[in-house]
Amino acid sequence: MITRHHVALAFLSSLILCSPFLFIAPLAVFILCAGTITGALLPDIHMTRPKKAGLRTLAWGLVQIPRKASSVFLYRLSVLCRFTVTSPADKRLTHSLFGILFFAVCACLILCVPVYLVIPSWTGDTVLFVAGLSLGLVLHLSEDLCTRKGIFPFFPFGQEKIAGSIRPCDRADPRIAWFHIQHVLVLLVLLVLSGTGLLVQSLAFPAGVAGLAACEGFMIYSADVEVVRNPAPAGLAPPADMPLPGHREFRN
Repeated sequence: MITRHHVALAFLSSLILCSPFLFIAPLAVFILCAGTITGALLPDIHMTRPKKAGLRTLAWGLVQIPRKASSVFLYRLSVLCRFTVTSPADKRLTHSLFGILFFAVCACLILCVPVYLVIPSWTGDTVLFVAGLSLGLVLHLSEDLCTRKGIFPFFPFGQEKIAGSIRPCDRADPRIAWFHIQHVLVLLVLLVLSGTGLLVQSLAFPAGVAGLAACEGFMIYSADVEVVRNPAPAGLAPPADMPLPGHREFRN
C-alpha cells in the first residue's frame, strides 16, 4: 500500500488496541501510536524521494535509516544465500519476517539499551515506543500482503510470495476505503462500550486485540490472498536467462 494508507491504518490500529487506555493514560497511547506509525513506514526502503517537499519527504527521510542498515546486513546476507537481489533497496529485503525482526532487534538495541544505561526513568516509555514500532512493522506486512506486489515472508531463505488482488492506486477499487471505515467503526464501538461501562475493564484490552484481529482478518479475506511458490529451489539463484518472479514489481 502507499504511504498515507500505511500511516492511517497503523494509527487506527494502535488506537483500537489501546482504546481502553485512551483517556486513562493518553501519553502512553501517544507514545505507542508514534512507534506504530514509525514502524509502519520503515519497511518501504524502496521509496523514491518526492519531487516536492511535504509530509512524504519526512517519511522518505525516515526510511533512509533502515535503507542504510539493510545495505550493510540484509543485502549481504541475501547475496550469501545466492539470491538475485536488484539492489540494497530491494523491497523483498524488508518485506519479510526476517527483515522486520532485524529492524525490531536493532531498534531495541539502539534505543532501549542506551536509555536504560543513561536515563533509566525513560526505559518504560522507550520500551513502549519499540513495542509500537514492532506492531507497525507487522501491520505493514499484513497490509502489503493484500496487494498484488505482496510480500516475501521467508526471504532471503525462500522465495515464496504471498499476495492479494488489490492495486493501491486503483481508485475504482473501494476495498482500501472500506478498510479505513471498518477500523474507525471498530474503534468507535470499543470506545462506546468502554465509556458506557458495558465492557468491563478486565475485558477491554482483550476486546481491543480481538477488534484489531477482526480488522486484519477481514482485510486479508477480502483481498483474495494466496501463496505463490517459486519453482526454483530455495537458496539457489535462478539461471541468468530466467526472470526473477516479481522482479519488475520491486524495481525502483
